[in-house]
This record gives sequence, C-alpha cells and structure tokens, in this order.
Amino acid sequence: MGTDSHPQFAIRVWTATVLALLLTGCPGPKPANPEAPSPPTPTTTPSPTPTPTPLPEAFIPSSRMETARLFNGMEVHSRVTAVEGAPAVVERKTPAAYLLDLDVKVQVPKAAQTLEELAGADPSIGSVLPGLKDELPAATVSNFYHGLYQLKLDALNRTLARLDQMVSRHNFFDCNTILEFQDRNTHRKALLIQSDMDVNTDGSDADRLSEVDGSPANFQPFTSYRWPKKTNKPSQFIPEREEKLKQLQSENDAKTTTPERKKLLKEQIEQLQREVTDLKKYSFLIAKADPYVVLPGFMFRQPNHPFQPKLGDYVVVIYQGKLYPALLGDVGPSYKIGEASLRICNQLDPRSNPYNRPASDLNVTYIVFPGSAEDLPGPPDLQKLHDRCGALLNEIGGYSGELWAWEDNLVKPSPSPQESIAARGSASPPGSLTPAATPSPAASPASSAF
Repeated sequence: MGTDSHPQFAIRVWTATVLALLLTGCPGPKPANPEAPSPPTPTTTPSPTPTPTPLPEAFIPSSRMETARLFNGMEVHSRVTAVEGAPAVVERKTPAAYLLDLDVKVQVPKAAQTLEELAGADPSIGSVLPGLKDELPAATVSNFYHGLYQLKLDALNRTLARLDQMVSRHNFFDCNTILEFQDRNTHRKALLIQSDMDVNTDGSDADRLSEVDGSPANFQPFTSYRWPKKTNKPSQFIPEREEKLKQLQSENDAKTTTPERKKLLKEQIEQLQREVTDLKKYSFLIAKADPYVVLPGFMFRQPNHPFQPKLGDYVVVIYQGKLYPALLGDVGPSYKIGEASLRICNQLDPRSNPYNRPASDLNVTYIVFPGSAEDLPGPPDLQKLHDRCGALLNEIGGYSGELWAWEDNLVKPSPSPQESIAARGSASPPGSLTPAATPSPAASPASSAF
C-alpha cells in the first residue's frame, strides 16, 4: 500500500482537485513554470444502454386520430383503426381489409335574409340602401343561391379522389346570400348578392386600345359581353393564334401523328379558329378600363327564371359605404361567385392586381337589375352608366352616400391653349422627331399600354 496514510492521501487529492478547478475556471496565460502540473484529462462517460421496448404478447386493437389542414383550408381528421382479422393469405384478397374511408363533412351555410344578417357582413348596407328595410319582408332567398351551393357540392364529389383539386374553404364559403325582391310601387326587380371580390383581367378592344396586357396567367382577350367591331384595327392577339394554328395543322397533317393525337388536335384547331374569328369580328370589355362584374355561368342558363340576369344588365357594387356603377360583363365558373374587373378592384383597393383580391371577406354587396340591359351592346358610356344606375337605385327605395362617377382612362385630354402655344413655340433640336399631335376627344381614343 506504500507509506501514505489515509489523511495525507485525502489532502493531496483535495489539493489537486482545487488546483484543477482554478486552472479550468480562470482564463489567462499558462504559468511560466514548465514543471507546473497539467490539468487532468477529462474522462468520457459511457452512454447508457437503451431499455428495449417490450414486444407485445398478442394483437392489441387500437385507434389513433390525427388533425391537419390542407393547403386549400379544408381541415382533415384522419384516424387509423386496427382490428384483428383473418390470416394474411385471406385478408390480402379482401378489399375492405385495407381501406381508406373518406367522409367529407360540409356545413352548407344558411342564406342571410334579415337586415341584421346582411349587416353582419356589411354594417353600412342599411344606411346606404334606406329602402331595403321595406323591401326585405317580401324578399325571398333565390334558388340561384341553392343552385350555387349544390354546384359546389357537385364539384366536391367530382374531386373526392384528388384532394388537391377540391374546392377551397374560401371558395366554398364565398356567398353570404342571394335575395330576390321586387319593389311594390315601381315593380323594379333586383338581385341582392353578398360575396367577396376576386379580380378579373379579361378583355380587349383594338378599336379603343391597341395594346392590352395579356400576361396574367388566366387572361383571355374575350369577355362574354361583346359587340361588332367598328374599325378595321386588328387585335394584337390574332398573330399568335394564327401561328399556333399553322403548327397544329402541320402536326395534324403529318403521317406519323396517331389517331388519338389527331382527335385532340382537331379540337384545339377548331377552338383556335373560333377565337380568331371572334377577335376579327367583335370588340370586348377591357378589365383595366371598364367597370364590370362577373356572375356564375349557370345563372345565365335559366331562360324561364323571373330574375334571370343577362349580359349588359346594370349592377351597383356597394363597398364600405360607397356605390360603384357597373355592367354585368362576363361569365365565370358555375361553382364560384364574387368577381369584378380590375378597374373596380383597383378602386376598392389600389393594391389589387391579378393575384391580389381587394376584398376577401363577404362584405361586398352586388345589386343586379335583371332586364335592365340596353337593346344594343357597345362600349360602356360611363356617364350613362352613372345616371342609369342612380335611376335604378331610386326605383328600389333610393340610396345615400356617393355614387361613383367613372372617368374614361383611355382618352387622353386635349392640350390646353397655353400648352399648344408653348409646343408650337419650342423648336425641335436637329435630328429629333416631332411628336404626333394628341387627338381631340372627338377623335379615336389614344392608345396606351397597360
């Protein structure tokens, strides 16, 4: 054992421990004495041996539920339930032994009908339309409302096997009500719709504007509301379609093209031919310039409906206490509602663009006047639009607040006399081009690219 007694050994161990702690806890230069003792080398503590999970002695029935939310806003409750069955050689051939039971539960909303319920979406509606309190007792929930939600359910059923294509929560609950009422004195009919507002960027009219921004992903140069062209100015969207037609026709004529491919090509060729014909024959609304709204397609396919809307009908959009005259200008998907041209959307929220809606809440009210369309369609007369919508509102009890007056943003104003004199008096530098004169309001509208 050596000559060290137990007390002396303990003192030396204690001294070494204190010295090690001092050296470790006090940073600074090492002692100059080369014979100073080095800090003790740390020892590695071995990891504890994991305790094995006990193996089950027999099958244990179980059920476990998880909750998640899809990107489209639909909440998903998933559950795995395990029960004991027959031997695997039997269960492998039993379809119901390994089953995903998809049960979609939807609460279809009740249509708002009272003034209090309408004010829950738009608190200003009663003051903006003071006659509404007298109209609502006789108003009825339109079967357009029930038809819309039935089409939403049909869309859900069609896409049950593709969860990524199911109607989003936002688009399922996009309509607060559709009411039908008729003023007992003037007999003027109206549809009151409460919804949100998506952005529509469609339409083109070479007669009024030579260049339209066709870059948005869902852009189409057509609107359902159209009228015969008044000039021979060609549409900017014809050349690309004619070029595509040549490519498709060439592929269709090739001997190596399969019959299945030829069938698809024929459909595409016929579609493009119709589009080129329409672009040569008609003018359309322009989303950036014309205030128009969009309604679901099924609403236009009810010829015997007493409140059936028609393209060109007058519409008043109500948002945050202001009223905006509009035309019913386009047809949208049958299972969605609440959409307006970029002109209206920018007025409600200047930040609106093809991918950013101005109103996500159901706080936009659309008053549609069935049967109010003009006999001959044509480019919107904005002054007439304002006056006509004001008169129609007065036929259902009047309105309070501001009825917006749209300005024509396609026509550049004529220069003032002072500007004309200044322009004539300023000489152009050598080699420069003299700018063309700005046309007067009586001339064709000047073109401006969007």
